[in-house]
Amino acid sequence: MAIREGAWDCPHCGRTGNRGSAKFCGGCGAPRGEDVRFYLPDDAREVSDAAELRKAMAGPDWICPYCQGDNGAESSFCSGCGAPRDGAAVRPLVETRLAPPVVPAPQPVVSKGRAGGLLKKGCGIGCLGLLVLFGLIWFLGRPREATLTAQGFSWERSIQIEALQAVTEEAWEDAVPAGARVLSRRREVHHTNRVQTGTVRKSSTVTEQVQVGTERVKVGTRDLGNGYFEDIYEDRPVYEDRSHEESYDEPVYREDPVFAVKVRYEIDKWLPAREEKAAGQDRSPRWPEVQQAANERAGARKESYEIRFLDDKGKACVHRTPREAEWRRFEPGGAYRATVKPDGEVARFLDPEG
Repeated sequence: MAIREGAWDCPHCGRTGNRGSAKFCGGCGAPRGEDVRFYLPDDAREVSDAAELRKAMAGPDWICPYCQGDNGAESSFCSGCGAPRDGAAVRPLVETRLAPPVVPAPQPVVSKGRAGGLLKKGCGIGCLGLLVLFGLIWFLGRPREATLTAQGFSWERSIQIEALQAVTEEAWEDAVPAGARVLSRRREVHHTNRVQTGTVRKSSTVTEQVQVGTERVKVGTRDLGNGYFEDIYEDRPVYEDRSHEESYDEPVYREDPVFAVKVRYEIDKWLPAREEKAAGQDRSPRWPEVQQAANERAGARKESYEIRFLDDKGKACVHRTPREAEWRRFEPGGAYRATVKPDGEVARFLDPEG
């Protein structure tokens, strides 16, 4: 465990690098003082002399409560004023831990020479081209503001007509719906049950880390409070990967089929038959007249409405909505502020009433 001599800087004259064991500044002669802090230079001297080692390990210096002078741990009286050590404060022992080593991230392999330079240049030009392309797409695709004048209105409504028709289906016997007319029955595999029939002996290679020893690692330094520093070491385990074969029994299974009755049947269902439509370019939407047969009924209804506009540059625009109430808010010849997509469809209206 190495002992090294530290250093301190004089707060009076600014001299740096005074020897850690020196009680007075080598420049101005001022006493070290309790406010001085020791530090360990990169080129700190390692102590090898036995007497100096004993001095370093004797303990931290103590601070005279009368003259604030630094005194060695082996002294019972202050070297400056002669006051006894009784009750004097000692310099603290301070540990400084080394930062854990930083594992460098793997660096990408860079091709050298003309080919690598051309590749890099080509990638740069390609990226710039993509940026320009995306910027152009965004610019051309962004909605624009315009004043729109309502020119025409249209509407379309439709009713789905359903017919009651016989359809053929299949289901397991316990899932046949009520009202079904059975056409045939047959036994089929419904599912399989997995049954273990035994085991088979197998082996695999297992790799694990095994501690094979320890290594002594420097983890920091300890300020001994007297101008000297002590290296701090820890014993850390050393591991290596070791592989071995492990045997185990793997289960063997068979799949046993389980049979059930599959039924083919006929049943009446309401199915889409046709669609009746009505459309117009007026302000009076109506539902289509429906002629239903005995086995028919009206199903889902759909409606859509459209307003055609001209913007302030004479370009045609359109707004579509499934809501009649919204459609009726617009008046022929009315002017409305809106944002319009490049394809002429209205994105949204900016007027409160639009």
